[in-house]
Amino acid sequence: MKERLTQKSFLIFLFSCLIFNVGCSYMVRNDKHQVYLKPRYGMDKFISVEGYNLHYVEAGEGEPILLIPGAFSTYRHWNRVIPYLSEHYKLLCLDYLGVGDSDKPKTGFGYTIEEQADLIVKMIEALQIQKFHILGVSYGGAIALNLAARYPEKVDRIISIEGNGIKHQNVPYKPMKGLLGWPVLGELSIGLIRAGIADRLVAKSVMGKAWEQMSEAERKEVAEIMAQSNKTASRVSWHLISRTLETSRDFTDQAKTIQTPVLYLYGENSYYHGMAETNAEFLRAHLQNVEIVRFNDGIHDLELQKPKEVAALVLEFLAENGAAEEGEIPKPQISNPK
Repeated sequence: MKERLTQKSFLIFLFSCLIFNVGCSYMVRNDKHQVYLKPRYGMDKFISVEGYNLHYVEAGEGEPILLIPGAFSTYRHWNRVIPYLSEHYKLLCLDYLGVGDSDKPKTGFGYTIEEQADLIVKMIEALQIQKFHILGVSYGGAIALNLAARYPEKVDRIISIEGNGIKHQNVPYKPMKGLLGWPVLGELSIGLIRAGIADRLVAKSVMGKAWEQMSEAERKEVAEIMAQSNKTASRVSWHLISRTLETSRDFTDQAKTIQTPVLYLYGENSYYHGMAETNAEFLRAHLQNVEIVRFNDGIHDLELQKPKEVAALVLEFLAENGAAEEGEIPKPQISNPK
């Protein structure tokens, strides 16, 4: 009995060491511009900004749209939307600093919303783009609103999926902050995430009530997106991103001055419905050129749940005088709260 316990203890110790090593093995700097996996759509691109290597995927032609994923996510979270939008626009699908194949500095960058916005502006200037549209979700949606508030001359139109423009008392990601704040426990957690042990469970959790309505093929596709994003996870950047709603500067007053046309999307079944609805009410109260769309059965990550419907709304919003082709993408079942 004692010998079996010793063997089990050794195996647990060995497994823990392996997972810890996996968690610590991420690349802080990507000077060689390596990619974990080739994109399903588009081409890998890198640009050096302020000494950081930023990775993005470019697809399509036309006016540029910058796509910013949510917290802890890579550009792959836009995979289900890219085919519809790339037929009309040039898409720059970003791995913002701290995720994917972009650098993941452990010091010198706090991953706040305004820091990411400042870096993105430098990126756009380096690409010699005068003005661009932005599509962002969650953390990326907050960055989009911050850009519209602080850099109005750079931004044409904004689509924000449950992006946070104001401080909110129910701050998400509390479990993340607790786990990732401890170096050893955090690296073990990241190791498990990177190892792919819980990919399908994570996908099911993210999709929430929508999971049961999805086909098995759709579930597999979303799980693969999660798995590929998780393979490049890092403890320090993820921990700091989980705290960003506390550490970022409050730009509520600046947000009231946004003149850029804004489309704000959110879901009735979102885990963060209260926060999203508070932001929707804020935007409706203070902005003259804003359109609010609520999906009655929508979740937080609408780009994963309803890619066709989201794309249809984006194309309609961006088109001038109904330039988007009628009937190409089905219209969503939504409500537009007044």
